[in-house]
Amino acid sequence: MRFAIAAFLVCMVCVHPVHAGAWLREHKRIFLSFGTTIRGNRATLPDYETKFYAEYGLIPRMTLGVDVNDVRAKAAHALLFARFPIGNTEKRMRYAVEIGVGKHRQQMQWFPMYKATLAVGRGFESRWGNGWMGAELAYEVRSALPEPGLKLDLVAGLSSGPRIRPLLKLETAYVPDQPFSWSFTPGIMFDVGKSTWVLGIEGRSTTQKTIGLTFNIWRSF
Repeated sequence: MRFAIAAFLVCMVCVHPVHAGAWLREHKRIFLSFGTTIRGNRATLPDYETKFYAEYGLIPRMTLGVDVNDVRAKAAHALLFARFPIGNTEKRMRYAVEIGVGKHRQQMQWFPMYKATLAVGRGFESRWGNGWMGAELAYEVRSALPEPGLKLDLVAGLSSGPRIRPLLKLETAYVPDQPFSWSFTPGIMFDVGKSTWVLGIEGRSTTQKTIGLTFNIWRSF
């Protein structure tokens, strides 16, 4: 059971790209993200995590997506989700709800999982460029585990302005009767052709503390 809880906490603090949240994908537009993280410490062998994330604007007020994550034989999940706006999507402050269903892997077996998320986001302008900040509160049920988990994630970044733009992410997870876990990732974004590359340094505390290097490629079309 300790291994199961540890793997659950690892996956709980692995979040999707920050271009999601309270913003819907534009109608008939696609967003793709591929990423990897290598993390470890002096006491353990490095962990290798891979991520795939996709969104499609099915209709103006509905975005469909898939979120796939794998952490080197420890845990994994594959989630299908739908995002819907709350209120007026033309205002600077945005609200959305997201419902997801899929499966998670625990000790080499797959089990159902369910997720509900409330997202809040706001765009802003600064002398360095335009940016966004957002928060997501998620309730996640993994049927192989006795208790559901709560996640609260915060993000802020610049979407325009200098060639190299900053990005900050704070991801937290709580499971009853288990230690509070978190990860903090400062990073940079820059454009390469029609893609955006994202590099970051991750500090994480779950059942142990680790340092990681993250790399993601984002593409919209």
